[in-house]
Amino acid sequence: MAVIRHIDSQSVSIDALDLAIISQVQEDGRVPLTKLGRKLGISHGTARNRLERLLAAGVLRIAATVDPLKVGSPVQVLIGINSDLARMTEIEKQLAEFDEVTFAATITGRLDFVVGAAFRSATHLREFLAEELSKIKGIHGIETLHMLNLGKRVWQWAVPAPADRKRLKARSIGRKEQGAADARLKEPINGRRSRSRPGLR
Repeated sequence: MAVIRHIDSQSVSIDALDLAIISQVQEDGRVPLTKLGRKLGISHGTARNRLERLLAAGVLRIAATVDPLKVGSPVQVLIGINSDLARMTEIEKQLAEFDEVTFAATITGRLDFVVGAAFRSATHLREFLAEELSKIKGIHGIETLHMLNLGKRVWQWAVPAPADRKRLKARSIGRKEQGAADARLKEPINGRRSRSRPGLR
C-alpha cells in the first residue's frame, strides 16, 4: 500500500486539457487510454503522455480509497497537539509513521498539529494515546475530538473549474495537438515525404 509521508506544497502548471484528464480519471481511475483520448478528442499518445506527466509531477495519484468504518475502525478522532517548536519537524515525521493516522498537518493558531486517526475501539484509542503518542518527545499537550458523525466525506477533490469551459478548451487543445502530430508525420524524412498509414490519423 502506498502511503504519502510528505506532500510537496509547490504547485504545478496545468492547462485546460490537464484539467479535463484529471476530471475523467477522477470519475474512473481505470479508464483505458484509448477511451480517455476518444472522450477528449485527443490521440492515445497524447492522453498517455499527459497522464504520465501528471502522475510524475504528483498532481494526481491513482489509488484505492478505503472507508475506515467498513473495515473495522469506527472510532474516528481529531487530535490537536501542542509541541516544542524546536522539535516540530521531528514530531511531524513520527506522527506520519503511525498506521492509525490518516493525516497529520502542521497548523497555525493555538495548536501546532492536527491529526486525523481511526481506531478499532475506545480501548484502541486509549492505548494509542497512552502508549504511542506519549512516547514522542516534544509533545506537551493534546486535545482529542471524537467525531460522532461525518456529515460529508470527500473521497476526491474536484479541481474548481467550470465543466463546460474545461470541455471546450480540452477539445480545442486536443485538436491542435493532434493536428501538430499529424503534420510531423507528413514532414520529409531524409529528403523523402513519409506516407500516411492507416490508424495514424
